[in-house]
Amino acid sequence: MTLLALNVFGGLAIFIFGMKMMSDGLHLVAGEKMRAILRLFSANRFIAILSGAAVTAVIQSSSASTVMVIGFVNAGLLNLVQAIGIIFGANIGTTITAQLVAFEIGWIIMPAIIAGVLFSFLPSPRWSGWGTTIIGLGLLFLGMQIMSEELKALSSHPGFAAAFQTFRCAPVNGVIPPLALLGAIGIGLGATLIIQSSSACTGIIIALGAGGLIDLYTAVALVMGANIGTTITAQLAAIPANRVAKQAALAHTLFNVFGVCIIVGTFWITWGKEPVFFHLVNWISADGDLPRRIANAHTIFNVCTTLILFPLIPFLARVCEKLIPKAKEKVKYQRLEPLLLNTPSIALVQTSSALHKMLKKAWEMVECSLKIYNRNDKANQAMVKQLEEREQKIDERQHEITEYLALLMQRPLTSAQAEQIPLLLHCTNDTERIGDHTAVIRALMEKFHSDKCVLSSDAEEEFEKLFRLLSRQAQCTLALLKHCTAQQQKDAAGFEEEIDRITDRCEAAHMRRMNNKECRPAAGVLYLELLSEIRKVSRHLANIAQRADAFSEIESPSASGMTE
Repeated sequence: MTLLALNVFGGLAIFIFGMKMMSDGLHLVAGEKMRAILRLFSANRFIAILSGAAVTAVIQSSSASTVMVIGFVNAGLLNLVQAIGIIFGANIGTTITAQLVAFEIGWIIMPAIIAGVLFSFLPSPRWSGWGTTIIGLGLLFLGMQIMSEELKALSSHPGFAAAFQTFRCAPVNGVIPPLALLGAIGIGLGATLIIQSSSACTGIIIALGAGGLIDLYTAVALVMGANIGTTITAQLAAIPANRVAKQAALAHTLFNVFGVCIIVGTFWITWGKEPVFFHLVNWISADGDLPRRIANAHTIFNVCTTLILFPLIPFLARVCEKLIPKAKEKVKYQRLEPLLLNTPSIALVQTSSALHKMLKKAWEMVECSLKIYNRNDKANQAMVKQLEEREQKIDERQHEITEYLALLMQRPLTSAQAEQIPLLLHCTNDTERIGDHTAVIRALMEKFHSDKCVLSSDAEEEFEKLFRLLSRQAQCTLALLKHCTAQQQKDAAGFEEEIDRITDRCEAAHMRRMNNKECRPAAGVLYLELLSEIRKVSRHLANIAQRADAFSEIESPSASGMTE
């Protein structure tokens, strides 16, 4: 008895490990596709459901996909209605695992493990990812086979079999026992809370069915409990998140609870002398065995509840907003969302977006400092007072991006993703240096005013021309970080070359003016230092622009309806 129980748990461990390997491998192979799928999320509710189903089918975990959605909401990439649509789809996508394990294809185990090991030796990360996926598939079926065989042996043990009869949900006199039904739902919920995977829990339920320990009625009740239990993962992920993310996690729980209530309500509506839901399952399954019927019941349950509740998505969103009401403070979005680190392609999108915002802030500081000379209106004076605080925030952003990329480097990455990280780090450092030049430019401008230095008309004209060129270069570089084209890169390189050429000419012309005593020496020295600072800022912008082609496909999709 003890040995059999150990074998069952051993099979379960292999099953869960195989599922994790398959999920990790598919995630690595299809990670770049996540970016394309994410762009579809904001289209409409129907597309959101399809996207959620597709992502969950790929990563083989509704818990992982809903946690990803919580991360998207917390990062400001999705609004509540979009998130609910994706969560609905995730419940459909997670049924793929049950359908997969219901197949009796034990012959695939060894070929899959052998092929997966061979693929894992290939140097390409993509082939290595496929190798991990195939090994995981083999282990998944191996664990399922071990569990099924050992549970069949345990089913002959009277005490073990009797334990399962305590929550048997088969109809008595044509009626499903309510207490047994609630008990089975509670057991499914508790088991999923422990395992933290409804897919794994469903696999166990199918194995119990294959072992003859439970019937279809009990299996469906356990599956419904597992569907409620899986929402705990999203709830835990939402604890440190913002209010909208908490509302999305609540919507996940409410959807699954409402779905269970709807399906349970059909258990007392008969069709052909059996509950309508089970009549539908048996009709669709035809001559299928019990594992297949359980898998089909799981799919029908999630598809039917999604179809029924689909029109009510806006209503469900309003319910969640009422239960977790709007606070006085605005929603704070976590741009570098830790939950998205498990999806490197999306994490890189977020990092690029954060870099773009950091560069925009740094350029605003430089622009403000340059305006001190002759455009220092009230608005600019107010901003000058904030420059030290803004520079500190730029330094903090650099630290945050660096820390985020360091964490991302610890995840499984494709070669293309790994190559982007050092480039993003270099761009972040260049942006931080642009912010640092603000202090120098500001000091020079204040020196101009304190010493009552005035540039000659020629020098002022040169300064204005350089200011305009530098501004155009900054705007071009900012545009490159959002969407890079070959023409824009050529234009950005042209700005640096022109600024270099003009500063060289300005320095030579200014030296002549100083020699001809057309300019005060004090003003002349300050002007030469100012030209040097403009040249340095231009070079940092050029460094960022040169690397922007690595992020040519990184566009941060904006979610509609994010306003408070």
